[in-house]
Amino acid sequence: MKSARLFFAVATLAMAFLLTFAVTTANASHKSAPPPPPVDPRILIDSVDASSKTVVLKYMRDGTSHTYAFDDLSVIKVGDASSDPTTFDQIKVGMQVRDYVERDSHTLDSIIVSTADPAPTNPPPQ
Repeated sequence: MKSARLFFAVATLAMAFLLTFAVTTANASHKSAPPPPPVDPRILIDSVDASSKTVVLKYMRDGTSHTYAFDDLSVIKVGDASSDPTTFDQIKVGMQVRDYVERDSHTLDSIIVSTADPAPTNPPPQ
């Protein structure tokens, strides 16, 4: 009777070990899904309309665009954030938006743009 219990215990442990080994091996053999593509955090000036004093900002992360107007109270800075405010006519298509503040959903209170369009922070893998 004692040998039957010992045999049952050893057989149970062996089955547990084999089951664990089989599951671990099966999971290791499946390749994981490739990582999602990196998110491009840039916001670019897509178009400028000097007559209506509006710009279209393009959000590269999802490809959406939004049109904003400027008025006499809007502050525009091109280049370094510590530079003096500039005029609307210095904003050009392709500039990267460093920061902006909306007064409402259609008007910008302030905007800071850079003169260069650097590569995305996380370039896609080659």
